[in-house]
Amino acid sequence: MTDTWQDDSLVAMRSKPASAGRLSGRERTFSILGGCLCVGLGMRRHGIGRLAHLVVGGMLLSRGAAGYCSAKKALSANSYEQDMADAHDWKSAKVTSRSVTIDKPREEIYRFWRDFTNLAQFMKHIERVDVIDARRSHWVASPAPGKHLEWDAEITDERENEYIAWQTEENSDIHQAGWVSFRDAPRGRGTVIQAVFAYEPPAGYAGHAVAKLLGRDPGTQTGDDLRRLKQLLEIGEITTNAARPGAQRGGR
Repeated sequence: MTDTWQDDSLVAMRSKPASAGRLSGRERTFSILGGCLCVGLGMRRHGIGRLAHLVVGGMLLSRGAAGYCSAKKALSANSYEQDMADAHDWKSAKVTSRSVTIDKPREEIYRFWRDFTNLAQFMKHIERVDVIDARRSHWVASPAPGKHLEWDAEITDERENEYIAWQTEENSDIHQAGWVSFRDAPRGRGTVIQAVFAYEPPAGYAGHAVAKLLGRDPGTQTGDDLRRLKQLLEIGEITTNAARPGAQRGGR
C-alpha cells in the first residue's frame, strides 16, 4: 500500500492540483475559433438567438484568451478525488491545495517543518505532535471545544529541502494523506510552500458538508494555517485573532 502511494498517488498529487483547469494550446485555439464563429453568427441574427450566440461566443473567447476553464477544473478535481479514494480504499475523498510565499530561505523553512513538534505553533486545531521515531509521529487535535482526536502518521517519502509526504496509519480514526513542497520563489523573494491534503471525510460527503458549515473545512484550515506560519517565520509571532493561546512565539 505504501509503495503504491509513493509511486503513483504522490506523483499525481504533485501534478494534478497545479494543472487542473488549464487548457492546452489546441483547446485554446478551438475556443477562440468557436467564439469568433458564434459572435459572427450572432451578429447576423435578431432577438434571443442573437443574444444567445453573443453570450456563448464571448464565453468561448474569454476561455481561450485566459487558457483556463473552471468547468474543466471541476471535472478534473472530481476525477482526482475518486482516484485518491480508490488508491487508499476510502469510501470517498476530498483534496485541498493551498500555497503561500514566505520571505525566508527554503532550507530554513524545511528544517522548521520537518521538526513536527513545531507544527502545533501555527496549526490552529493541533494541540501537540509527539515524534515517535524518524518517520512516525503521534498527533493530538482539538477540532472543537471539549473534543479531541488522536492519530499516528508516517512519512512515506521525502527529499531534503524539497518536499515531505505522509499518510495516517491504517488503524487511525482519521484517514489522510498529503505532501508539502518547498521551492524558491521568483526573483529571490523567499520560498513558495504548497500543501496538498487528501482525506476521507467522516460520514462521507455529508460529514464534509457539516464540517464546512461549522467552519472546520480542511481547505479553509490549511490556508489559515499557512498564513499563521508566514507570520511566525517572518516576524517571530502570530498576530491574527485566530492565534492559539501559547502559539504566539518564535519557532527557532
